[in-house]
Amino acid sequence: MLWLNWSFFSHPSENLVLYSIHIEVRKERFMPSLWVKFCRILILACALVGLSIAHAIPQSESPADGKILRVAITGLASDLEQNAEQFMDIMQLDDQPISSRFRLRYLMRRGQAQITEALQPFGYYHSNITTELEETATELKLTYTVALGQPTKIASLNLNISGAGATDPSFQALQQWPQLQPGQQFVHSEYERLKARLLGLAAERGYYDARLLQQTVKVELSDFSAIINLDYDTGRRYRFAALEFCCNELDPDFLARFPQFKAGDYFSTDALFDLQAQLMSTNYFTNVELSPRWDERTEEFVPTEIIMTPNQRNRYQLGLGYGTDTGARATFGFDRRWVNRRGHKFSSLIRLSELENTGSFNYQIPGNNPTIEHYDLLAEVTDTSYLQQYSTLYRIAARDVYNHERWQRTYQLTLMSEDFRFGTNPTQSSSFLIPSVEWSLIESTSSTNNRNLIDDGYRLSLTLQGATESILAETDFISAKMTGKWVHRLSPAWRILARGELGILETSNFNALPPSLRFFTGGDYSVRGYAFRQLGPSNDEGVIISGRYLVASSLEVDYQITDNWRIAAFTDLGNTLLSWDAELKQSIGVGVRWVSPLGPIRLDLAQAIDEPGSPWRIHFTLGPDL
Repeated sequence: MLWLNWSFFSHPSENLVLYSIHIEVRKERFMPSLWVKFCRILILACALVGLSIAHAIPQSESPADGKILRVAITGLASDLEQNAEQFMDIMQLDDQPISSRFRLRYLMRRGQAQITEALQPFGYYHSNITTELEETATELKLTYTVALGQPTKIASLNLNISGAGATDPSFQALQQWPQLQPGQQFVHSEYERLKARLLGLAAERGYYDARLLQQTVKVELSDFSAIINLDYDTGRRYRFAALEFCCNELDPDFLARFPQFKAGDYFSTDALFDLQAQLMSTNYFTNVELSPRWDERTEEFVPTEIIMTPNQRNRYQLGLGYGTDTGARATFGFDRRWVNRRGHKFSSLIRLSELENTGSFNYQIPGNNPTIEHYDLLAEVTDTSYLQQYSTLYRIAARDVYNHERWQRTYQLTLMSEDFRFGTNPTQSSSFLIPSVEWSLIESTSSTNNRNLIDDGYRLSLTLQGATESILAETDFISAKMTGKWVHRLSPAWRILARGELGILETSNFNALPPSLRFFTGGDYSVRGYAFRQLGPSNDEGVIISGRYLVASSLEVDYQITDNWRIAAFTDLGNTLLSWDAELKQSIGVGVRWVSPLGPIRLDLAQAIDEPGSPWRIHFTLGPDL
């Protein structure tokens, strides 16, 4: 017996065609086998005919076909809107042509649920979302209108800390996590931040066995409240065992002077990171790895291995360059990064230029705390010939340098001898034993995009030196020099930079002082628009002999035009003086800065507006802003 049922459905507006064939054959006992074969052939023929008919039926295009979809969300602040858009699948179709209205309606409904889900982490559990779809000849505009409703607020934060960390002030401070206090709007990310801080603090402070026993948030929809429950067991706090230094040529007793902690102190990753930075800054090593061996910890102590990769012991340098103060120059250097197992080092340098030739040698001895203090023995020979100023300086010095956070203090005792003359005057010779002291303070923050560009910061320094005729000196003198630099970002693109110098020199016989003890100004790093050492009083031949007082200042603004390029405008003012009522010289100019991997490179064009004819001068410098 044979039953056949045919059904067909077409919906042009949905671009949808459905068809079905239902054929049933029942073989009765009296049906001959030939009849059965005939039925099977008929069934196959009907199926083929049905398929061909279905494919032959024309399928009308949807009215939405090819129209551009525009999706908008109203009723949300920008941060909430951006977060919601990231959750919504339908945003993948925004500004795209739509070919299927069926898929569009599915994603519209899904978008409502996704907005609801995106708002809950910000404490909005009662939002109401409506949708509206407007259609024009070319566009479909879909708008989600969001009513946030009353936000959920924190009823209580129950943070229970057990273990050794229960009395640790760092953990106790987390009880007052400001964004999760009663009355604050509940934001999931702050809750996650608190948990991450608990785990991070444990790792930083040596609570290796710490774990969260309970972490729940109960959101009560009926009264818009949230109750946070956190139980955190810190376990025991471990201590440093004796450090193990590996793979270097330096004396272990010398290396043991670097850590600012000792065996038995509580473990701290910050202390290890500081030690790593201090060891790297010595240039003894190319790499320093600090490895706490937690798998070998005892009931109280954790051993830590410090693996160091030695640097090349010798360093050679050869450089060619040009500076607008010095002219063409060549540099030859040789450094011995460590001389012996006690970490002594020395550096030597020969610099030849059109104006000045220098040879110097510095032997450095680490102090008892080599991270903050060292002692230097220096020797120098410098020959200068410029603008009819002639000088040959011989100098040896001993220096004690101490660093404390942002401060640096330097004591120095110098024995010097200098032969000098100005113009055609006879050559003079003078010798001095000079004690001096310098204090400097520096603080700065670098740009997040380029560590070589200062966003905000300042540098201050004060140098005092003197000598007395009764102890190896040609004449009595005392001098003070103060310098300051300041950088401040006014906006993402604009910065202001200021610089100032003030020098005072008192002596019983100014003519006996060599050029190295006098003040000079003019040039790349003082008053631009003027040549190096061009400003100051002159003798009868017109040769600059410098003065007792120094004044120099600069004010500059620069503007970012691309990530690494800036343009600047500036004015400089200054001079060296024999008396305070002398005239100051001013210049104005513009410049271009390239923030290179080595630091800012500056090219300036400055005009000396107080000189006859207001001449222009080019200046080229390389170096940090502070």
